[in-house]
Amino acid sequence: MAKKRKYSYSHLFKRLGGYLRKDKSKFILAIFLLIVGNFALSIAPKLVGNVVDYLSKYVSNGYVGLDVNYLALYLLGIAALYVFGNGATIVANRFTLIISRKVSKVLRNRLYSKLNRVPINYLDTHPSGDIMARLTNDLITFETFISSDLTDFIVQILLLILVFIMMILVNPYLTIIYAVLLPIAFLITALLTKKTKKQFKMQQSSVGELNGFMGDIFSNHTLIKSYNMEEQSIETFDSINQKFHKAYVKAKFVSGFILPISLIINNLGYIGLTIIGSTFIINGQLTIGGFLAFLLYGQMLNAPLSKFASSMNQVQSDLASLERIFEIIDEEEESDESHLATVDLNEVKGEIEFQNVEFGYVPEKQLFFDVSLKSEPGMVMAIVGPSGAGKTTLINLLMRFYDIDGGKILLDGKDINEINRNELRNAFGMVLQDSWVFDGTVAENIAYGKQDATMDEIIEVSKLIGCDSFIDTLPEGYNTIISEENSQLSVGEKQLLVLARTVLSNPKILILDEATSNMDTRTENMVTKAMENMMEGKTTFIIAHRLFTIKNADKIIFMKDGDIKEVGSHEELLKLDGLYAEMYRKASS
Repeated sequence: MAKKRKYSYSHLFKRLGGYLRKDKSKFILAIFLLIVGNFALSIAPKLVGNVVDYLSKYVSNGYVGLDVNYLALYLLGIAALYVFGNGATIVANRFTLIISRKVSKVLRNRLYSKLNRVPINYLDTHPSGDIMARLTNDLITFETFISSDLTDFIVQILLLILVFIMMILVNPYLTIIYAVLLPIAFLITALLTKKTKKQFKMQQSSVGELNGFMGDIFSNHTLIKSYNMEEQSIETFDSINQKFHKAYVKAKFVSGFILPISLIINNLGYIGLTIIGSTFIINGQLTIGGFLAFLLYGQMLNAPLSKFASSMNQVQSDLASLERIFEIIDEEEESDESHLATVDLNEVKGEIEFQNVEFGYVPEKQLFFDVSLKSEPGMVMAIVGPSGAGKTTLINLLMRFYDIDGGKILLDGKDINEINRNELRNAFGMVLQDSWVFDGTVAENIAYGKQDATMDEIIEVSKLIGCDSFIDTLPEGYNTIISEENSQLSVGEKQLLVLARTVLSNPKILILDEATSNMDTRTENMVTKAMENMMEGKTTFIIAHRLFTIKNADKIIFMKDGDIKEVGSHEELLKLDGLYAEMYRKASS
């Protein structure tokens, strides 16, 4: 697993800027609209103060000489500023919404593409639910960040700056009150933000863990009910939910101080403004209109300070999601092997040889120390042994899902590390214990390994495997839509489709990992017969737990604790009366 990376806020914003580059002009226009819109809104209170001062001149003589047209134009101008200011914000939000959708689409494509290029080790060591949460929840959170949270954050900063400038223009002495208090508010906000960053990251990670757990539970609900494990699953869910709750409460509790502190500081500003402003009015240093304008600016400061505090909370959560997205994007990929040798499938004979292979999933725990075996072309090799013996690991190394630490694995005498990984895998056909069908037609599922297959080829291979009999009973035959959850097909029928898919791709080497374990006796007998035809002339590796299914194998390899203990035919190993014979007797009794 790659070393855990740390991302500063400056790094995250810098990376984000790179994704916004293509829509730079729109984003700049949105920022410009926000600036001019908020500038218009910040001017309005000053004009309101001017109107009050203008009216106060005519109060004593009953408004005699008051220019109503001038006053009306002034009021229309104020109304226009408010309409323009808010309208510009609406247009800016429209632009940011479009940009957020584009960037989110790019990131979603990059994430999915990345997950297809990371080593198998990454997928094996990271919960699928957490990965799904990053592709869904974290990306949705990121979209909200670009479309609203980021713009709100920018608006509040711009509004604070503009209002502060207008305060200086109205009365620089009164502005000193806020010049002292605002830095204190920002300093406290910065300290609290730094303290809560870790908690917001834990909060988002807990969401991923919750999603993963619920995905596992709901996809296996029948199994859970059959074992009466409902209460235990509830307890496990409660534990994970409690972890999420603690992280959420800690993050919100600490960050929750930002808003009341901002309000306290702003209210202190109001108190100071009232005392000093009243003195200025009495001494003739400030008009009533000017004081009213300053009060309105103080009120305008209250809104961005409050929103800035809440925006900081949301922005931290958004950046935690962005960090989780970048963690996947920055994962190490499988090395580029475009320069390595290719494989001519027509010339593959299927000779496989392990020479003194060493391997461990983690450096401190070696599994294979000196594994050697050889399979001649067209030979059927069965791999048996207790759980954890290394049977599946042997196949993982052969397919180069993992690379060996020492020794060599040869295909037709050539080191597989010198063969392009994708080219190598084209030579293999793999049927796992768990069948997999996707949301599509029966024909599309069978043709998955050969996209250019004709319908005649699909029907021919279906007849060979024996799945044509149940396909013909489906409502639309080969055009029937199926999926992993489709109840029209049994587990055995799905596996038959997988076998047909493998045969259609015409691999030179077969790997069967308990391919018939989920079938009833009748279906298993039918599939076994089809598999015998399928294996003819092909090198085949069979991982088996039910020993009676591999009695006819050319070689049986008995593994234990990552080592090959016995090799021979069924009869030879029974005569040896060793570990295989003991396991066979137990299985037969």
